[in-house]
Amino acid sequence: LASKLGLTGSPDQKVLDVGCGIGGPMRNICRFTSADITGLTLNPYQVERGNELCQTQDNPAVKDKCRSVQGDFMDMPFADDSFDAAYAIEATCHAPDRVGVYSEIKRVLKPGCIFACYEWCMTDSYDPTNPQHLHIKKQIEEGDGLPDICHTSHCLEALKKSGFEILYERDVALDDYGKGGKPWNLPLTPSWNPFTQRFQFNWLGFRLTNVMIYMLEMLRLAPQGTVKTQQMLQQGGFGCAAGGSNDQIFTPMYLMVARVPSGSSTTPEEKKDE
Repeated sequence: LASKLGLTGSPDQKVLDVGCGIGGPMRNICRFTSADITGLTLNPYQVERGNELCQTQDNPAVKDKCRSVQGDFMDMPFADDSFDAAYAIEATCHAPDRVGVYSEIKRVLKPGCIFACYEWCMTDSYDPTNPQHLHIKKQIEEGDGLPDICHTSHCLEALKKSGFEILYERDVALDDYGKGGKPWNLPLTPSWNPFTQRFQFNWLGFRLTNVMIYMLEMLRLAPQGTVKTQQMLQQGGFGCAAGGSNDQIFTPMYLMVARVPSGSSTTPEEKKDE
């Protein structure tokens, strides 16, 4: 992903991580590119934890060039033309409006600069009249706190409507994994090996996990609501595992790379009209 951003290796280049979480990719991309990276997340805990982790890094560049700030990616707290590149990893799928979030990303990017992202999408294999496909889609949406999951074509069209020039797009989940490679959804598929986290996805592991968490909750060793949270997350795991198997109706790795047209800049009047 970093290699698609058009960075030159200059330490003065400023990059935006849209929906950074606690900043793992941000710190890795900083090591890889030496760029100055600002991560944006709505969650105050993630801001605090992400900044703590940045300051514990052995690499001095990461300490000085990575930081997380709180904000809404639908209304970013940055001036127009602030960044030399931007990326999003499994983040903008949470946006209520793709055109809205992509337009806001375009606003804070300088003309001629690049935005690259991985999106969670339904693929061409998805059949909205198939009850099983609908069930899988609902599991992913509810288990991962998503609005309606878009088709890949919807995301691509939204990026165009936002004013970006499309440079590249493909579903990376369809790539050949090579010798020894494993499918992206393998960690979410059931296993009867009790020494792997995949054990929780078979029927017995699912029940045992929930019983143990229920006991911890009853003993007040886990916060109230932990069982419901675990069940919700497991449903998301079941959905992702099924969506990435067989028909491959779902992908978490739809890669899009786009550029702000040269000479493009959002004026205050254009921003008001949007």
